[in-house]
Amino acid sequence: LQLVRIETVNAEGKSTKEATEVQNIQIGQGDICRNFTVPLYMVFPRLFSCPSVSTPTFQIEWEVNLIIIYGEGFMITENFPVTIYRDI
Repeated sequence: LQLVRIETVNAEGKSTKEATEVQNIQIGQGDICRNFTVPLYMVFPRLFSCPSVSTPTFQIEWEVNLIIIYGEGFMITENFPVTIYRDI
């Protein structure tokens, strides 16, 4: 389970996008039992996360990536966009 911050800067009609891994958690290893529910919990790190921001020139977006790697080296990845709000 991977938390990724995506920063986008728009200037003069060009867009630059950079993704940074903020946190990576290994959930399981080895032969996971069939039909077994594996809980996925991630506490966002306070010092490295901030609310999602969107302006005409700058954006901060978030994704949680679920990555499954099989023993043969075969990998499956699913990206889930996340919006973080600040509760005042």
